[in-house]
Amino acid sequence: MKQRIAALEGLRGVAASIVVVRHATNAIALPQDTRRALLEGPWAPLLDAQAAVALFFVLSGFVLAGSLERGTTRSGTLQFWVKRVFRIHPPYLAALIVTWLASFAYVVPEAAAPFTDWLRSRASVHLEPGALATALLYPGPAAHQLDVGWTLGIEMTWSLLLPLVFWLARATHWSVALGLAAAPLGMSVMPLTSLYAAHFALGVALFLERERITGWLARLPRGAGTALWLAALASYSAPLLLGWHTPRAGILMPGIADPASIAVRLPGTALLIALALALPWWRAALETRPALFLGRISYSLYLLHMGVLLLASRVVAPAGTASGLAFVALVLVVSIALSALFQRGVERPAIAAGNHACAALAARLGGSALDTRN
Repeated sequence: MKQRIAALEGLRGVAASIVVVRHATNAIALPQDTRRALLEGPWAPLLDAQAAVALFFVLSGFVLAGSLERGTTRSGTLQFWVKRVFRIHPPYLAALIVTWLASFAYVVPEAAAPFTDWLRSRASVHLEPGALATALLYPGPAAHQLDVGWTLGIEMTWSLLLPLVFWLARATHWSVALGLAAAPLGMSVMPLTSLYAAHFALGVALFLERERITGWLARLPRGAGTALWLAALASYSAPLLLGWHTPRAGILMPGIADPASIAVRLPGTALLIALALALPWWRAALETRPALFLGRISYSLYLLHMGVLLLASRVVAPAGTASGLAFVALVLVVSIALSALFQRGVERPAIAAGNHACAALAARLGGSALDTRN
């Protein structure tokens, strides 16, 4: 795979937008019955941030397998690691510092304000400088200063381990790598990072079998393809549709460490990605200009939106349906605008620095530099 696949970039952009909308919805105080109706209805996939995270992880496995296929030498593997560190860590550093600076302006809403305890707990976070310095060392949630950082730690860890997963899948069979990666889901009290190993291995498997899978899907009748897409959505958001969440802090908390929730999403997530490559109308929808634009800024959008959300709570008090929609729209629009600037000013230079480091590494070790734009 020598270039980015447009539909997958669009899919990533849609997923990032879903995370923003769900978090903005989490901030608004709602009766629990109303929140259940909102999250457990047929529109659940549009609010399923946890499913969007699963999609990010499987997409990473797929795309990174393509990068590893291009560079299987020692130099190529070292360059892969360098590129991943530059791709993930500098934007994380910048976003954490920006969010920390923004937190000087956070105000914890009063108990009578139309916000949830979930938002109040985030608005109360402002790290001491020593704790901030520690949090900058490796991607993570930074004690909720950068709430989404928990996924970045998992992404970084499995990016560094992915050459081993890819080698195992090629040396034996992808099912061996996937089986080993999924084993923690059947064990008790496993670290969170290990519970998501199967997503990256599944992405590798999809990459290795992409021609066979997409060929089979492309031969399906149009109606069958659409039915399969609907089935994929049902699996993708099954934990939400089935009510597998816990009331806490005024919202319904997803089971991010629940093996059953993690496992039940995997088939649907894989199918949505495969169908993005093979189902014409789904691929066309993901290749529209808005989706591709969101895909380009998706990492920045994911990193910045919580700071925007917490500052927006000072501007709009979502006391009714109209003001609630205005709050969500404000968070989304401002986050997109700031993310476009952040992507240009932080992400692109970080990628360029990674490419420069790879060129220097290739010159030192021999072989060609693995240039990338994403």
